[in-house]
Formats: sequence, C-alpha cells, structure tokens
Amino acid sequence: MDDSWFSREEVVPAEDGRAIERDLLLTGSYSLLAYLDQSRLVAGGSTLLRWMHEALDAPSAEDILSRQKRVAALSRLTVLQGRWYGHEKASGLSTPSRPGIPPSELNESSGKQSGGPEMPSARRADSSDDATNSTSEEPAALKTVPAWLAGLAGLLAAFSLGAFFSHEILGTRAYHFLSFPAQWITFGVYLLFYRSKEARARFNEILDALDQTLPLLKSLYSFRFHSSVLARERELTRNLRSELREAIFQDSLYSVFRNPLAFAMGGLIFSGPVLADWSMGGFLKRNEERIRNWLKDFAALDAMLSLAGHQRFLEPGCWPVIASNEEVSRPCVKARELHHPLLPASKSVGNDMDFLPEHRLWIITGSNMGGKSTFLRTVGMNLVLAQMGGAVRASSFTFSPAPLITSMQIQDNLARSESLFYAEVRSLKRLVDHQAPVFYFLDEMLKGTNQKDRSFACRKILSHLIESGSAGMLTTHDMELTSLTEGYGSMVQLFHFRESPGEGLQFDFKLRPGSVEGTTAITILRNEGLPV
Repeated sequence: MDDSWFSREEVVPAEDGRAIERDLLLTGSYSLLAYLDQSRLVAGGSTLLRWMHEALDAPSAEDILSRQKRVAALSRLTVLQGRWYGHEKASGLSTPSRPGIPPSELNESSGKQSGGPEMPSARRADSSDDATNSTSEEPAALKTVPAWLAGLAGLLAAFSLGAFFSHEILGTRAYHFLSFPAQWITFGVYLLFYRSKEARARFNEILDALDQTLPLLKSLYSFRFHSSVLARERELTRNLRSELREAIFQDSLYSVFRNPLAFAMGGLIFSGPVLADWSMGGFLKRNEERIRNWLKDFAALDAMLSLAGHQRFLEPGCWPVIASNEEVSRPCVKARELHHPLLPASKSVGNDMDFLPEHRLWIITGSNMGGKSTFLRTVGMNLVLAQMGGAVRASSFTFSPAPLITSMQIQDNLARSESLFYAEVRSLKRLVDHQAPVFYFLDEMLKGTNQKDRSFACRKILSHLIESGSAGMLTTHDMELTSLTEGYGSMVQLFHFRESPGEGLQFDFKLRPGSVEGTTAITILRNEGLPV
C-alpha cells in the first residue's frame, strides 16, 4: 500500500523534470506552484504538485474535463472556502502569497535564472484522478503495542492503584507497593521496544496526517454538496459525523499524553500512555484503509480548492476548452488576451495566438528584452494550468492536450564534467527521442557553439521535429532559420517582438506576424556604458 498520502514526497525528480520546472517557472520561490498552493494540508500541496507533473504528460481529455467541472463547482461555494481557509496551514508547508512579481524578474534576461530554491518534487507517473501513485513495494506492517503488554500494564496499574488506596483507607501493609516497580518495568519495555523512532515512524506519520485533517473534517460536519458534479465529495461527507466519532475520540485520548509531563506521570502511575497507544494502534490497524481513503479524498479536495481560489482572482480568466475531435490529435492553442499567470494585472500584457493544428513550428524573433522568452513561459504555464484542470489567464483559450517538453535555461554541470553545449545536446536528445505528438518550447537553440555549426544543426533538428509530427515554438536571433518557411510553407509561421516607436528603448511586448526588422543589442550595450 502506498504511504505517500500523508506526507509531501521527497522523491528526486528525473532530470528532464527538473529542467521543465526551471524553464517554465513551475516550482521555486517565484513559481506557478507557489502562486497556486493555498492548501491547508501537507498532502494537499503534494497532490497539487503531482497534478502539475501529470499535466506535463498530457492527461486524457476526460480526466481534464472531470477535474475542471469539479473545480468550477467548488469555486462557487464561498461558504465552504470560508470554513476551509479559516484553518491554519498545516505544519510542514510554507505559506505562499499571491505574488506581485515585478516584470524585471520575469523578463527575457532575469527569467533565465532559476528564481530561488526549488520545492520538493514528486515523481511523475501515470495515475488516476485524485489518487496517489501506488508503489510496487509493500510497506512494513504498522507496529503497535501488543494486547498482552497492554493487558499486563492495565492489570499492574489497577493493582498498584488499588494497593495505594487500600493502604491509605484500610491501613493494609505497604508491600503491595512492590507492584509499582513491576509496572515501571512494563513501562520500560514499552519505551524500549514500541516507542523507538524506527518502530514509531509509520505510526506517527498516520497520526500527523490525522492531526492535520481532523479540524477540517469537523468543519464539514454540517456541510452538504448539492451539485451532481461533486458526488464524490457529497458521499464523503454524508455520514461524516458517525464515521469519524471514533477517530476524534481516539485522537483526543491519545493527545492527553503528548505532553512530556503527562506522558511520564501517566506511565509511572497508571500506564496511561501504554493503554492509549494500544487503543489508538488498534483503531489504526482496523481502519487504515478507510483512513487512507479519507486523507486521499481530502487531499484532492484541498488541492481543488487551491485551483478554485486561483480562478476567482484571475484578471482576465476563463475555463479552457478542449479542441474538437478532429483537432485534438494534434497540438493546437487558440487564445485571446493571453497573459502571464504570475504578473500582476497592471504590469501584464495580453497577446492573441492561433497555433492551428496544421502548424508545426512558430519561429519567434525579435529585439533583446522584447519578451520572447516570457511569451514561451506564458503559453507553457497556461497549458500546464489547462491540463491540470484549472482556469487559465486569458479571455478565451482552446487547446488540445499534449505532452510538454522544454529546452530553455540550459546550464553546464561541473559535477558531471558537462559543458553548456553538451547539456544542450542532451536536452535536445530527450526531445527528439520523445514520441510525437509533443508540444515543445525552445529558447535560443545550441547557443553554446559557433554560428556555422549552430545554423546547420538547428535546421536539421527542426526539420526532423516538423516531419515527425511534433509541434512547438522557437525563439532565436538566427535569421537564417526563418528560411524554413520555404520548404514547409504554412507549417512554419514567423512572429516577432520589437521595440515601440519613440525615443529610447521601450517595448510593448506585443506579438506581431513576420520576422524582426532590426536589433537592440548594440543600443543596450551602449546604454550600459560598454565600449561598443
């Protein structure tokens, strides 16, 4: 049984997973995940992260639409959101705020930096909606206090307390107090064999998850989900009070002895911690599968409420539409007023785009600092949102689900003796080897080599991608690549960004058809005082 439902997974992601997270600003201090994650539970944040990784592998249209409908229904339940967010965030999750990120941190230059420490990443794998990935290895059985030890501790405690009162009230001899050492020995056996860190690891993880979840469960006692779309949530809360009565009682009893002083005195006088541990352990063993399902469902609900809250604050915002059956087999994106998800409304510029199913490659040229790389991230991040089942930042958005691959912020690696050029080669190899169709984002291909070799290699690689059925977008300063339109016609489209008319360097960040007519590199260098 998978035990990742109660904690954020600390799984090292695959190399391509780290790359696309960095390229599209999916994780980190200033990232899509930090913007979305308003979860109350550790498992809720982990579920949201897993959905983001699944979105990179193109979930089925049915899964996307199912989650989208549920998120849309939750976004209208303001009373539920008020109750849910009235609780403090569970320990172990940082509290993200809705960022008002200055454009300077997301433009073409500074956007090439990673933006801060990355959050833990979950392994990307196939899984059903709202369920955690299962593992092939069966975890160790839940280790609890055995009945014989609890029975012995209880008998000794009863005898010791009886001896104490009989001595004080009836005046019996004090040798009855010899039962206390026997009780303390039993308490020592419990501490030595059943309270060790190794024995308690799985037990404590489940208890921590219950501690985080029970306050939220209590807040839903009287809440009813009336929408037919939320049938799973309605079933979950229908008999909530009766199903959780024992869980709340057991947790309350066990919590009495979480104070170190109460634990020590209770163990030495009447074996309270041993009996409470035995009682809670028995409850967990009997109901582990039910508890697992509770926590998975509430983690999914927590993650969906984060997506629902995100939709309420979008300016502009819309629910994405999946393309018709004739188009869905080929990557396509049609959007109006498409904005970067992380930029505040006052700083964001919207663009229209029609990446049609017959298109194979968009070549985007333009001025330095004009917004080329930011536009790639704008499209990529909104596609991730759409394939997660969330709302996107656009006035309208139609797409067909497709796996997403990037090769943008390439870095050398001294630990692996890997140069910048070789890192680029390995990144492009992953793209070429991926089965089509795929939607890719390339930013300045093969910039780690000379002009002649770069132009030749880029033309060959892009031609292969076009002919294989993949689709994507490329930003470049190599104007020779625009000649690909001669061999592939309308399959290759040219667009550009340029500076606005007027004095000085000013940019409107608007996407225009055709190739760029000028450059701003020399002007930027001179403005910064370099001798050019």
